Amino acid sequence: MSFYSDSNVATRYLDPKIYTENARCTFELDSNEAAYLPNLRLLFVGLVSNGNTDYNRLLGSLGLIKNARLLDGKTVLCAANENQFYQGFKNVNKSNEKNQSVDSSLVCSGLGFTVDGSTRKVNRIAKKLLANTAINTTNSAVLDLRTLFPMLNSVSHLPTSLFRNLRIEIEFDAVQTSQILMDISNTITTLRPVLAADVIENPALVDSMNSKLTNASWLEIEHDLFVIPAQPATAVNQGATQNVNVKINGFNNKHLERLLIVKEIQNASKELSTNTVQGLGGRFSSQACFRQKCQFRVNGGNLLPRQGIVGNNERLAYIVDTYGECSAYIGSNQYGGNNDAEIDDARALLGQVDYIGVYVGQAISDLQINYSRVALEDTTLKSATTDALNAHVYGEIRKALIVNKGGYNIQYM
Repeated sequence: MSFYSDSNVATRYLDPKIYTENARCTFELDSNEAAYLPNLRLLFVGLVSNGNTDYNRLLGSLGLIKNARLLDGKTVLCAANENQFYQGFKNVNKSNEKNQSVDSSLVCSGLGFTVDGSTRKVNRIAKKLLANTAINTTNSAVLDLRTLFPMLNSVSHLPTSLFRNLRIEIEFDAVQTSQILMDISNTITTLRPVLAADVIENPALVDSMNSKLTNASWLEIEHDLFVIPAQPATAVNQGATQNVNVKINGFNNKHLERLLIVKEIQNASKELSTNTVQGLGGRFSSQACFRQKCQFRVNGGNLLPRQGIVGNNERLAYIVDTYGECSAYIGSNQYGGNNDAEIDDARALLGQVDYIGVYVGQAISDLQINYSRVALEDTTLKSATTDALNAHVYGEIRKALIVNKGGYNIQYM
């Protein structure tokens, strides 16, 4: 943007107006500024622990952010609810090269995979560790808030004459047992984050930009959930098919674009071996089940041909076709033994990033999901094909900002 070189922009570093350690923080943007650019950045997203341990390898330190909202007074402009499971997918939804070389360092994750030439096991080049006590040496993330709030990708600026009481609220999930750290015996103390905001200091430039800000549209990420009940891991139940047919009401009367399902083991203790989180991301991983099938019924008709999505490679193809390149590895969506906590053992990584994705592209009046899996007599610690699962459903919903003389409206399209 040319106004950077013209000295029209300055960067402000804002401390939170409200900060409750391990709970929440609120930033208020000064209305005396003419306008803010949408490239808001949250700095020092991280924590201090009493011992050296990895952040959650799937989420990194961004696993701390459970919910986030961008508000103007009491009006919610954009929100990210139940963000952790979707954030795990967004971390994976990049090339392996980018995760390995760039993004894993930015967010303190363990993504970016290599294969050991001698053992032929999936491995990682490096791990991000926490400093044991010091705030100035612990690792932390830098988060571009445009990834949390897609509205910011669709507006050129945020004029304070239109948005008079801009506020950002972040809710942390910093309970010691929440599996933000790979060793839950370590204590958690969140860092006090800082908001970096670029402001336009030239009023004439802001007036010119305001005349062009008439409307904007984006895809809001909204969340719903259904439960896949447990079934006995017994010899009698071996090979039995479990069918789960549910109606999702969260997207009714809205235009739904892409849809994502993340499967979380309901009993979080099954993600632990003593105090060590299992596999790649513990409870935030999307667990593979044995011989899964998934069909979507949209407004009374099947979205997909025949039985829907069937087979590991077909699920992987749908997720890549729908969302783009993913940092997958051999066995990433294949059910297998997940009872080994060591990251350099390929068994620990099997079936950890088994996402289901599909493009809908319709206004929704009735949405049903038909899901099935086959039971096994599996008594290992993490047996996702018989355990109860929370299926988190994330949908892209069309929303719009309409600017008028009296202010603006936020509405569904």
